[in-house]
Amino acid sequence: MGVSEMTMCEAKTSQMTQRSFLGLMTERILFALLMLLFLTRGLIPSWNHLGSDFADYYLVARLYRTGYPVERVYEWTWLQRQKDHAGIERPLVGFAPSTLTSALLVLPVSSMSPLQANRTWLVISLGLLLSSAALLKKITDLPWRRLGLIMCLAVAPLHTNFLLGQVHAVMLFLLTLAAWLYLTDRPFRAGLAVAAAAAFKIYPAFFLLFFLLRKQWRAVTGLLVGAAGAILLSIWLFGIDAFSVYLHEVLPSGLRGEIIDPYAIGWDSLNSLLRRLFIYEPELNPSPVAHVPYLCAFLRSVTYAVISVIFLWAISFKSPSRSRQKLVWATFCFLLLLLSSEPLPYHFVVLILSAALVSDCLIAEGQLGLARLVVVLYALVCIPYDRLYRFNPRGWFSLLAFPRLYSMLLLGGAFLYVLMMSEGEPLLGRLRSRSFGYAVIAFVAISAGGFAMDLLHMEGQFDNYKTRVVTTVGSAIAVDPVVTSDSVLYGSLAPTFTSRHDAYVIHRVTDNSVISCGGGGDWFHPTATMDGQTTWAEVAAVDHSRIVRFGTSDCLQNPPITEIEDGEQPSVSMDGRTLSYIREFRGRGSLFIHHLQDEPNLEHELAGPQYDVREATFSPEGEIAFSSWQHHRYHLFLVEPKSDVVAEMNDVNCSARYPAFSPDGEWLAFSCEHGGVWQIVVKNRGTGEQQLLTSANCNSIAPAWTRDSKSLIYATDCGRALGITALSRLRLMR
Repeated sequence: MGVSEMTMCEAKTSQMTQRSFLGLMTERILFALLMLLFLTRGLIPSWNHLGSDFADYYLVARLYRTGYPVERVYEWTWLQRQKDHAGIERPLVGFAPSTLTSALLVLPVSSMSPLQANRTWLVISLGLLLSSAALLKKITDLPWRRLGLIMCLAVAPLHTNFLLGQVHAVMLFLLTLAAWLYLTDRPFRAGLAVAAAAAFKIYPAFFLLFFLLRKQWRAVTGLLVGAAGAILLSIWLFGIDAFSVYLHEVLPSGLRGEIIDPYAIGWDSLNSLLRRLFIYEPELNPSPVAHVPYLCAFLRSVTYAVISVIFLWAISFKSPSRSRQKLVWATFCFLLLLLSSEPLPYHFVVLILSAALVSDCLIAEGQLGLARLVVVLYALVCIPYDRLYRFNPRGWFSLLAFPRLYSMLLLGGAFLYVLMMSEGEPLLGRLRSRSFGYAVIAFVAISAGGFAMDLLHMEGQFDNYKTRVVTTVGSAIAVDPVVTSDSVLYGSLAPTFTSRHDAYVIHRVTDNSVISCGGGGDWFHPTATMDGQTTWAEVAAVDHSRIVRFGTSDCLQNPPITEIEDGEQPSVSMDGRTLSYIREFRGRGSLFIHHLQDEPNLEHELAGPQYDVREATFSPEGEIAFSSWQHHRYHLFLVEPKSDVVAEMNDVNCSARYPAFSPDGEWLAFSCEHGGVWQIVVKNRGTGEQQLLTSANCNSIAPAWTRDSKSLIYATDCGRALGITALSRLRLMR
């Protein structure tokens, strides 16, 4: 080699060394900046305030620890009342669609004060995050700086997970542990780890399909054994009733993406985008492109079928290489997040695992450019898009409000390319294989089946729109209606879930206006005399609720007057002389009456906590019908206040709640459970004949009669989300 050639070689080596040094310094500086951002915008702020989501887990764990009936934790107003009684300083709590076992994660800290428990949970979450990094170091050949950089690039996921006190650091740890066990040829234990993750969040349960496609029978066995153990543990700890409520009422809504507000742009899912574009809802989505539910169902079924079949087909090709196994695990984790019906930023903490595994494989193969592209797309997914969620786009402008979804689709395309390229077999050859034919058949079956199921679910969902009692854009919950001679009163959740004030208030609707009454606590369950001149409501505070009397026309000027110091869910008799109410002991209700005129301040217990009373109402004759939770379902009972004789209504054969007598005394309305959803039923008190008034695959509850006994006003979540009810009107067919 000549001198000139040696000089050129040395120059090239020097340039490569310089580029390597610059790259190293850039990675270190970026890692340091991202770590500083995480500390200042995520960890430190979360240390000084109670995370809103942590409050949900903490409250349910505390209720379980103190012996409360946890089958009620998915009822919005009941859980909010318990939050107030516990003195938790958060404006709003709600537990759907979380599993009951997810509350076990914070059970060890539930005896602490809320803020102290939150801080302990933050330390645990940080420890799990570091443990996940240690496992990833074992699985990959990435140096610590690159591994730390990938983790810190999950800006929005990590920040929201810690700020809100979420549990997705647990999910990252368990799925990373499962990956390590799977890659080190311990498939049964990997299946157990996946089952443990599925006990806290449902989506890892779909790894069963992954193991079946890969013909990993020991992993299948481990997952099934672990899942069976988790189910048995849940039933043993929480009871069959709570497990049944979750399985039949909560889980189906969660899988369909009908939890909280299914039209919210913050979900970043295909499901929310298509609903936003093609399904009208008067309050939650008043300005879609058009109300075309069938088109929404068709596009949703086809797009989900295309994505799932293509990814699963690519994953199904077997290869003994460790690199290929990393890629398929990473890609399947990504697929579960992409297909999620309602993902929020903190769900993408698990994406750290996928990004690390794919980057490691590409760097090991010398494909640095492709590795950088994957990391850039991953970083785009994890950017905070909060400001985009502060506006309410209309029509086609909704397409601009889902940047994280589009970044996920681009990242998915990159993952698919890497996965297909790693197989080595030409794409044309794979398209001619028998597996591609099976994939086509699967696509047709999944899309057709999904479309048919969506159509069946949507049948009758939107019929209540034309009979809505009141429409307030952005309104979250309207429930417990009461009809007077000139107005309708109801309990309402403030239009925004981020309200810093008391979340629940009482609204009074007349022909000309809507008046809000509240303050000093959450206000629930209004009741009023027939002329509407005297009204009562429950106000929840620390340790107990009280029943107050107030004037709806001047409630903002004059403070309410306490009628009963310890009571909930008041109901006034039709003659205005007596109040019934419920008093809880560890979540189990006893029924009391309070005389307003004849014997003021005299109260009397009619049904003790053994009945676990849930709702009560007066008949025109002065009897009280109440619902009771006994023997794994709801029963209706009738009690005569003068004799204290309690008798079950044996002709009501379903699980029944929310009884309401018509003013003329001829009818009893109630809600009846059919197949995990609640429907309105009326019974003729003379003939015993029963008539089903609603039938859509959604909940219709809390009926209240109009004064002419010809119509009902009720709360329904049809076209909305589980428990997120609006008020509508039903005409009684005679």
